[in-house]
Amino acid sequence: MGQKAKEIRWGELDFAEADQNRVRCGDVLVEMRRSGKEISLASRQLKDGETGEEDDDSAKWTRWAVSNNSDKIQILPSLPDLPVLVNPTTPFNILPGADVRLFVRLPISVTVGVRGDLEQTLLEVPTEKLSNTWFGETDNGELCYWLEADIHTEPLPEIDAAGAMAVLAVHNDSSETLPVERICLRVGGLTLYQADDRLVTNATVIRYQGGVQPSNVTLKNNPPREYKAAKLVNLPREAGPQNVVGRTFRSLRKWTVDLLDIG
Repeated sequence: MGQKAKEIRWGELDFAEADQNRVRCGDVLVEMRRSGKEISLASRQLKDGETGEEDDDSAKWTRWAVSNNSDKIQILPSLPDLPVLVNPTTPFNILPGADVRLFVRLPISVTVGVRGDLEQTLLEVPTEKLSNTWFGETDNGELCYWLEADIHTEPLPEIDAAGAMAVLAVHNDSSETLPVERICLRVGGLTLYQADDRLVTNATVIRYQGGVQPSNVTLKNNPPREYKAAKLVNLPREAGPQNVVGRTFRSLRKWTVDLLDIG
C-alpha cells in the first residue's frame, strides 16, 4: 500500500527536498516527488474502486530540472483549452424580451507548476476526456469540445471537486423565441473563483440579437452575484477584451450542415 492521496486543495504546496505528495481530484491522481533541483510528476486515471493509495509500477514519470528558487509547487484548476459546445440534456426556450441566468457544470483540469523567479506550468491533466466537435459551417467555424450537460436556472445545490460552475446571463433582445439547443461557451476568458465548497466562474453576459446575427458577449470581471465573497483562484487562460461579438447559440432547426465530429 502506498502513500495516502490527499483531497486536492488549490494553491501553493510547500515541497521540501525528498518530499513526496499525492493529490486526488475526482478520478485523477497526481503524484509529485522532489530531489535536489529535480521535480518528478506523474498522473493517472483511477479505476473503479481505487482510492489513490495503490502503488502503480507502470506510472510514467516526467522529470524537471528547476532552479533553487522554485521551492513551492502550485496546484491550480483550469478550464478546457478550447471553447465548449454545451448540448443541454433538456432543451428549453427563452421568449422575446426575456432574460435568464443559467448555471452549468464544466469539467476542470489540474495544473501543476512551480513558483520562483518565473511561474512555469509543468503538467496539466484533464479530469474528464471530452470529444472534439465543430461549431459553425465547414468554412467558417471553430474547433470545440462537446459536452452534454444539465443546464439549470438556479445555482447547482452540489458540485464535485472536479467541476466548476459556469454562470451565464442570457438576454433575448430579439423579436423571436430563442431555442437553447446548443451553447458555445468560450471559456478561455473565464476566471475561476473559490466559493465555499465549489469553484465558480465570472458571469458571461450574452445578448441574443436573433437569426444568424452574432451575439454580443460581455465577460464580467468579478465573481458572480450569487457568490460575491468568492476568492480568486486562477486567472483566465487567455487575455483579451471583456466585450466580444460571436455566434453563441445554434438551433438544430436552423443548421444548414450537421455537426462535424472530428475526434
